[in-house]
Amino acid sequence: MRKVETVPSAVGAFVARVRRDNGATLDQIAHAARSHGASWSASSVSNIERGQASLTLPTLLLLALALGDVLGRPLTLSALLGDAELLTLGGDGQDPVDRPWMDRVLTGAEVARSADERVLPKDDFEDSEELDNEVFRRMRESHGKGLTPGERNDQFAQHLDQFQMPPEPAGRNSTTGDSGSLAEERAAKKLGLSTTQLRKLALDLWAHSLEEESSRRAGSDSTPQARGRVTRVLVDELRVFAGEAR
Repeated sequence: MRKVETVPSAVGAFVARVRRDNGATLDQIAHAARSHGASWSASSVSNIERGQASLTLPTLLLLALALGDVLGRPLTLSALLGDAELLTLGGDGQDPVDRPWMDRVLTGAEVARSADERVLPKDDFEDSEELDNEVFRRMRESHGKGLTPGERNDQFAQHLDQFQMPPEPAGRNSTTGDSGSLAEERAAKKLGLSTTQLRKLALDLWAHSLEEESSRRAGSDSTPQARGRVTRVLVDELRVFAGEAR
């Protein structure tokens, strides 16, 4: 079962992870924020990390600017939510919203809740029930029957990885071939680029491929859902970079 998080706790966990991964101190984050007009101290950042700060819109914008300075690249507001999948907008007992809903409203969609709060584009399988259904269908067509519960779980994870991150076709060069992974093809489609153009942008921005950057940020032991979440953040970064490069 997916964990339900508050927005402050999700943002706080992301800030703490970014700070640790980049060897930054609380005071360095606060100093970066002050350069953009904030009046933060190290304790202000500590409160954010503990999920105890009041996250107004100006606070989130200043936080994105400060962390962008630490990382050396711009961040989206959605990126501040880290790997959170279910978020509550109120207190305990409130119906949570799925992360895709938050991602959409943070990028300009109308702020309205419907019966189906997943609101995912039809070609986006990450983190959706549709992906689970597709993977189970493949398991039924192969050899999913007659297995123990543990074996079925292992097989599900294997199929999920294969579906989201298929291997590069044999004989294709990862930087020059036209055929790419499913993740690259979807990212290229969203950005209106060819896979070759997308790879070049990724190499210019990160010095390696989209999938390598996704794996690096999500971690070697991350779930496919977490990698999908990171990939969407990376696509946003590529969109910004592509606009700046023109």
